[in-house]
Amino acid sequence: MASIVLALLFPFILEAQNTDSQSGITPGTLTFTVKTVTNNSTYSPKNVLAIWIKDAQGTFVVSKKVMANTRKQHLVKWNASSAGNTASATTGATLSSHQTHTVTWDGKNAAGTNMPDGIYQIWVEYTSTNSASNGNQGPFLTVEFDKGPAIAHIAPANATYYQNIVADWVPTGVGLNDLSRAGASAKLYPNPFSNETTLQLVCDKPSQAYISVFDASGKKVAVLLNDSFGSGTHTYKWDGTSDNGKKLNNGIYFIEIQVNGFTEIQKVVINR
Repeated sequence: MASIVLALLFPFILEAQNTDSQSGITPGTLTFTVKTVTNNSTYSPKNVLAIWIKDAQGTFVVSKKVMANTRKQHLVKWNASSAGNTASATTGATLSSHQTHTVTWDGKNAAGTNMPDGIYQIWVEYTSTNSASNGNQGPFLTVEFDKGPAIAHIAPANATYYQNIVADWVPTGVGLNDLSRAGASAKLYPNPFSNETTLQLVCDKPSQAYISVFDASGKKVAVLLNDSFGSGTHTYKWDGTSDNGKKLNNGIYFIEIQVNGFTEIQKVVINR
């Protein structure tokens, strides 16, 4: 089965404050989410699964999730890449159904060494058959991202056997912590939401704010605020509709909050 290699679609460019420019190593966190879809093979919906990281040259870096305690040999691509290395990985038994998986990566390899900046690949493989003995490997997915001093948000279109694919690389010191440099903080609740979510914005001085919403493809779908206001606590409601009044579909969206030139991005899920 052909691999699906997906490029960056929606980068938010913010510079990290603590990049080691001499060594070219930016600390940060990758968060990756994907939902697997059955291929209706021999033992479906039961499946064994692996999620791992490789560098741009295709060299194994680290396993992040391996759900196959006694059937690891059937994860053909993962075995060829990792030689069975599960250090730092979440492990468990064969899965009884298909589901959404979320993993994080701290930028280190299986030995705990910080990896240099550059292009990396997230690999996902599952199988519901005896792939190691019958030669019919299961579906696999590859997503590329740039580990470096800029936030990277990747949200590819759904594939046949993989859906709701989202990867976020956030360097330490930017992203969720960035508004503190503007003397502000933001809280979103409830999340996920069905009818309405509330954004609570707290500023310790008079501020200018611009708050917008993007869908998973990176398209701006709504502007919630573009105004100045005094210090204190301010709340804004969003009912999951676009600027043209259309009720948006269930799924993952991103609220970009800009205050006094600093930016924070929060993920929100509509689940009606």
